Amino acid sequence: LYDSQNFYRKNNSFFQTYCFKEEREEFECVVLPPTHKDGKLGLLLDYKHYNKDTQYFSHRITTRDNKVHNARLMVKISQTESLIDPLDFRFRDGRHEACRGDNTWKPVTFVGMCFLCPQDESVLNESDIQSMEFVHLVRDWEIDFPSIVLTYKPDDGKALYNRIKVMTNHFGGIQSQCAVQPTFERQRNKDQYASNIATKLNAKLSTIYDKAVSWTSESDGSSGGEGGLPWVGEAPTLVIGVGMVHGMGYSSKSVVTAYFCLDNGCMRLSNSCFVQGKSDIISEGVMKDIIKVSIEHYIIENNHGPERILFYRDGMSDGHFPRANDEIASIRAAAKEQLQSPIPITFVICQSQQLGFRMVPSVQTFNNRGTPNTNCLSGTMLECGPSSFYLIAQGGMKGTSKPVKYIIHLNENLNPTGRHSGLTMQNLISCTNQMSWNYPSASKAVRELPMIKYSKKLGNQVLGSLMCLEAGCHWFGKSIKLVCPPEDTGNEEETRPYLELRNAEGAVIDPEHRQHNIVDMPFRNHLAA
Repeated sequence: LYDSQNFYRKNNSFFQTYCFKEEREEFECVVLPPTHKDGKLGLLLDYKHYNKDTQYFSHRITTRDNKVHNARLMVKISQTESLIDPLDFRFRDGRHEACRGDNTWKPVTFVGMCFLCPQDESVLNESDIQSMEFVHLVRDWEIDFPSIVLTYKPDDGKALYNRIKVMTNHFGGIQSQCAVQPTFERQRNKDQYASNIATKLNAKLSTIYDKAVSWTSESDGSSGGEGGLPWVGEAPTLVIGVGMVHGMGYSSKSVVTAYFCLDNGCMRLSNSCFVQGKSDIISEGVMKDIIKVSIEHYIIENNHGPERILFYRDGMSDGHFPRANDEIASIRAAAKEQLQSPIPITFVICQSQQLGFRMVPSVQTFNNRGTPNTNCLSGTMLECGPSSFYLIAQGGMKGTSKPVKYIIHLNENLNPTGRHSGLTMQNLISCTNQMSWNYPSASKAVRELPMIKYSKKLGNQVLGSLMCLEAGCHWFGKSIKLVCPPEDTGNEEETRPYLELRNAEGAVIDPEHRQHNIVDMPFRNHLAA
């Protein structure tokens, strides 16, 4: 954290946040960030509700007459001779405000900063000081960084968007939300645009500590469930959606991304992302890591493991169906290793790009202008055999409808267990259709499952940053590089691409551990974001 644009210094303001010690006790604090990342960063702790003797002081000062003082940074304003504590001072809407004795914030005029020495009640100005150092350094604390970064883009270009997402979500471990200036300006209803942004913010700020959702889903509970989606809410179910994107031309990489549901309403999602050699088949190591990460996050969220898995696999063509058995074997092995016992698996293949046709209503109808309606209603379904069906979850306003084909390759959840119903064709259709409406980013249904849609979107973001990762990036004193071992140097596990992190001295951080998950967020409060 540093003030690279000199914003805080120029506006004489502070960054307010919280900090933690190893015992996890929370302290409110403010930071005056240095103008460059090499500067020392210190904290000013809130002394009002804690031990005043140990937390009051912010600086250790040596005056020009070589006397040493323990002092606290304070603010001078023109409205009163009393000094204002930095925690009672802020910069809001282009002006300074101070919190007065009646706990109300009022506009004030900033005069300067000084240091209060409580031993003799003396006040030191910068001209009186020979040297000073922070009493509380950031290196001794864990800082609670912002939960989200808002960016206002000048255009809708993909390059800038991908860079923002990679830098924030994947390197910085913090969520981000983009808004596009021209898009906002041409809106007739700007409040609706802002409402859509708020819906996205609500989804992204949902963590393991604040489990916010925009809406919930409730089944009828007739099968012994506890709400949530049909069938999924009846028993602890891990729902996973996997998508793949491939590099073009000379690129020899494929990005495999998974989104998985942490709740029975499929509104709270987490993700993982891995790089492998270019192939339409997910390698054994990647598939096992996807399952292990999914189960790990599911247990963190629910304090227990799943009892069954519903797996949606996108991007598999008809010619690769026999290879799906290899992927299922990897799922089975990883689940058994993580849970110490096998659980039933349902493996569904989703085809959205390879269909080559569109659907229209069998009975022609006309709108109020006499034009024939050529689009199907949302929720239109067409069974095409005992183990596959077409589904139109997103009803189009104009044009023709593009369905998605779902093929049940394996269904070990078909038979009822105890009070819970089996995953029949009708239950799967109902579950899949309702899942398409549980799109956390907007109050509408999407053509593909939200997990698949998110997976492809994240995969393209990572694919667009692979060139930078392979060349090496620097991030606040650390260097990050995607290491791609030659494919002829060993077995599959030894040749898998991984992220290598080095500290400022160039030493590899945790050399015994290879980080294959490209989007493994480092900050604790974003583990299940």
